[in-house]
Amino acid sequence: MNIFLINGSPKGKNSNSLKLANSFIDGIKNASEKSKQTVELREATLNTMNIHSCLGCFSCWKNTLGKCCINDDMSKIIEGQLWADIIIFSFPLYFFNVPGILKNVIDRQLPMSLPFMSERTDGIGNGSHQLRYNMDNKKYVLISTCGFYTAEKNYDSVVSMFNHICGKNNFETIFCGQGELFSIKELSEKTDSYLKNVKQAGIEFASQNKITEKTKDKLKTLLFEKEVFEKMADASWGIEQNNSSESSTEKNESLIFTKQMAALYNTKNYDGKDRILEMHYTDINKTYQVILTAEGSSVIENPTTKYTTRIETPFEVWVAISRGELNGMKALITGKYKVMGDVTLMMKWGKLFG
Repeated sequence: MNIFLINGSPKGKNSNSLKLANSFIDGIKNASEKSKQTVELREATLNTMNIHSCLGCFSCWKNTLGKCCINDDMSKIIEGQLWADIIIFSFPLYFFNVPGILKNVIDRQLPMSLPFMSERTDGIGNGSHQLRYNMDNKKYVLISTCGFYTAEKNYDSVVSMFNHICGKNNFETIFCGQGELFSIKELSEKTDSYLKNVKQAGIEFASQNKITEKTKDKLKTLLFEKEVFEKMADASWGIEQNNSSESSTEKNESLIFTKQMAALYNTKNYDGKDRILEMHYTDINKTYQVILTAEGSSVIENPTTKYTTRIETPFEVWVAISRGELNGMKALITGKYKVMGDVTLMMKWGKLFG
């Protein structure tokens, strides 16, 4: 089984979508090992390749017949697709479609078609061109993350484009919202669970040529609820909404971190007690208060109100705890941080902050 992975992210190897694609391929390999089928993988990382935009000259149709007049790396992309049994497009959603470097690749596939007009039988568009090569047995998969809380209703232009390219619904899709979370170590418990479902999708695709509805439903499950995710996402920019026109030369990482922590507050587990959690980061001398009520959470800089619970900790220690690199209880016992005031908050931490 030959797999050709086209990594269309401008971030290259640091792509969040690529994390999903790699898990999917791991699933294919897992299933293939059980069936004693060999798997060969080729990967095209577009941000490292020399691929120009199409000139629209039609030389590949009337002069050089199937060969582009531009001598660059696009020939490797065409060769890879002809070689592959499975072609995987991995990319982030940019302005509701594929990034520019991937669109260049799509435009440059003109040599793979013949110039003569033909009719389609799948009801997509009006008119088409026959393919120069037999692609009937190729399998296509689109894997993508986006920055919205959900992928639903955000990929209609992507699906429409690939319906034209591959044939109506002649491809599988894994579209995931909240994509930036896959690069945040503190949230790896959530994202690793999702990646396991993506791997299962790869196993099913290799063994059944499709992803089951059960797994598709799991892949549609939100990592976080809309309100929680959007609050974390807004905090990540390090600027206030009412000052969004002003430039900032330096991000306050501790404030961003505290706001994102506050965004995880689960009002469903509110126990009737309002709290003022004061975070004092001893190594950077920053203090914030997180107000926790039945309505939600908010963060106050330079607080003057008396806290109900105060945590004194080096910022890096608290970050390490949130990432699972340090055990919170052991860190407390060994004096890596201190808790003052109402310590019962620590007993309820898992419920209140998920």
